[in-house]
Amino acid sequence: MRPFDLPRGASACALMISLCSAHASAQEALPAIDVAGSGAPSSGKQSLSGSPADTETGYRRTTAFGATKTNTPLLNTPVAVQIVPREVIVDKQVLDTMEAVKNVSGVQASTGTFYDQYLIRGFTSGYGMTWRNGLKLEGLIGGEEIAFTERVEIVKGPGSVLYGRIEPGGFVNVVTKRPQEEFKAELNQQVGNWGLARTTVDITGAVDKEKTALFRLMGAYDRSDSFTDFDHRDNGAAALFLTFRPTEQFEFNAQFEHYQKKQTTPDGSGTIPVNIVPGIVNYPINLPRHFSVSDPALWGNFPYVVHRTLYGYDWTYKFDEDWKLRNRFHYVDHEENQTGLANWGGWDGSTGDITRTFVHNPLKRSMLSTNLDLTGEIITGPLRHKTLVGLDWYKYQDDWVGDYGFTLPTAPLNIYSPVYGNLTGILHQLADSARSNVLWRTRRQDFGVYAQDQISLFDDRLQILLGGRWDKASAAVASVYGGDWESCFPSCTGYPLNTYSDKPKLSPRAAVLYRLTDNISVFGGYVRSFGANNGASASGQVYAPEEAYQWEAGAKSVWLDGDVTASVTLFDLTKKNILKADPLNPGLSLPVGVVNSRGVELDIAGKVTENLSVIGSYTFDVAKIVDDNNNGFAGHRFNSVAPHVGNIWAKWDTAPNQPEGWELGFGAYASDERWGADDNTWKMPAYVKFDSMAAWRTLIEDHKVTFRFNVKNLSDTKYFERSDGWMFAYYGAPRTFIGSVNFQF
Repeated sequence: MRPFDLPRGASACALMISLCSAHASAQEALPAIDVAGSGAPSSGKQSLSGSPADTETGYRRTTAFGATKTNTPLLNTPVAVQIVPREVIVDKQVLDTMEAVKNVSGVQASTGTFYDQYLIRGFTSGYGMTWRNGLKLEGLIGGEEIAFTERVEIVKGPGSVLYGRIEPGGFVNVVTKRPQEEFKAELNQQVGNWGLARTTVDITGAVDKEKTALFRLMGAYDRSDSFTDFDHRDNGAAALFLTFRPTEQFEFNAQFEHYQKKQTTPDGSGTIPVNIVPGIVNYPINLPRHFSVSDPALWGNFPYVVHRTLYGYDWTYKFDEDWKLRNRFHYVDHEENQTGLANWGGWDGSTGDITRTFVHNPLKRSMLSTNLDLTGEIITGPLRHKTLVGLDWYKYQDDWVGDYGFTLPTAPLNIYSPVYGNLTGILHQLADSARSNVLWRTRRQDFGVYAQDQISLFDDRLQILLGGRWDKASAAVASVYGGDWESCFPSCTGYPLNTYSDKPKLSPRAAVLYRLTDNISVFGGYVRSFGANNGASASGQVYAPEEAYQWEAGAKSVWLDGDVTASVTLFDLTKKNILKADPLNPGLSLPVGVVNSRGVELDIAGKVTENLSVIGSYTFDVAKIVDDNNNGFAGHRFNSVAPHVGNIWAKWDTAPNQPEGWELGFGAYASDERWGADDNTWKMPAYVKFDSMAAWRTLIEDHKVTFRFNVKNLSDTKYFERSDGWMFAYYGAPRTFIGSVNFQF
């Protein structure tokens, strides 16, 4: 590993500067502008599909879409919602969504490593499950490119009433950037230790003089090694977004994204075993942070490769000032070569030997998600109704080739004196032996109709939220999990498919909010939800749908003329028929039973003074196993959930809203100790880590240029980011340096 390595080549920077300089010289001089936010249209044309949050700046947002689908002010929303705006992403040099969501309460690192997963109120968000502009994405590694992201909404609690089969802790909704009327261009170049070289480009503007057609073209290239041995990435992404507004009543948005990722599997990086000694609390073994169960043969022969393309659109028709009809759609075509070395063969604590498993699963998956929403306002006597009725449809399928994991026919890897190499020939032989074998197939659909009424009375002091959803889900899975123990191996086909269909489910939601003053509101609510019947065992059994219900109460406030938002929320959430990932069979599940999670969340965000901005949170969460299907774990703490987590970030700006000035930032993230497994035999220790930032804004030939330098984990704290839920833990990153230069044209 190289502790610090500058990027190879910077020709993209020079090309971008020359192109945009030529464009600017052909026009009148443009003022220095910030394209980090989406900005407000300047032609007077109103976006029919946008949100008031699109024009807000700073660390706080006062409106969210995800909780109600109606862009309701947060002060009037009787649901816990937090937002991570673009400004926080830029200031902290956040590189992915998983890093962004840690700025708010209730979110911790999940046990998943293959896909983007979060723990929200103690429960996993699902296998790579994220919402993008209100539509579901699933089974994705890498998720939405952060360079294409305008803000990240975190909606707490069960969301089935508007989003169908969903995990009950909450969900993450990524809101992408939008095309703008005025020409703007931005080039950002980042470098850091372990060879980080990341270049992003963002260009937007109008196609015609009338500004009825707008575009936004974005790209990102990201390559880096890692603090763990044999861990690399070489990723690229491109996006083209178009907006058409032929009339004041109609708007159409088209979106195209393509990703090409080449990396090493997350499971092979930083996997630290635990030596379980009965009768005491155990901790992960103290190994170097660079330790890995992977091998140098993987990067050159079997890298983890992803090709993903997203096609999306949305359109909005405005009937009058009160009523709108909106349709959203996206289709994702995804090919993935899921390859790596893992610890699934087990390990011997007495000798320090890990039996490694070679995973080689070329797979294809696709997903289609669409909805149709009608929103409007009605007045009935003293009551004002903001009404939503809609329907949605989600379809998912995947096909896996290969074997669930080949145990390497070589000597085990000893954690104290590891010997790597000489695996290339063996890996090719193992991969070739199952190239015609279908391991698994999945087909799922979910259709639902929903209605919601936001009732206001007493001059909008009292807000009542009522909603309900009827939906039906079905799943078809392979009748045989085509592992090497099956008689059909290595020629399993995955057919026939066993089909399972739920009875129609009803998911209700009711909540009430009262505005004590113009700046303070209190709220409470109840919601029930159902999860998808997509959990399956290695034997092909499909488990019953997960169910959940939640009671929630809290208070929200706005301070300092609206510049600061704060909230406190109490929640009690119970999940039944709960599943957890099967560590020996990725993508499959094992039953747990019933888990209850209850606690308190505090959040604050905004501009405290003219120069000082903050975002911070605190979470108290007690997650316990109530019923464990007779495994002996009832009463145990649920794995990976820290009872206390807090974070704070503050930025001092010497010249706010000016093109020239200095910025200084400092923050801390603290986590209590967490149980690593449901049997409560071992823990991951508590830790505190600190981050810092310094930036300088200046003008070069009337163009805004920002130099930024961040140090993450300033004190080089040695900590564990997550566990696998069984007997292995994963280190968090040591001290990390990221420097950047940002050009705006």
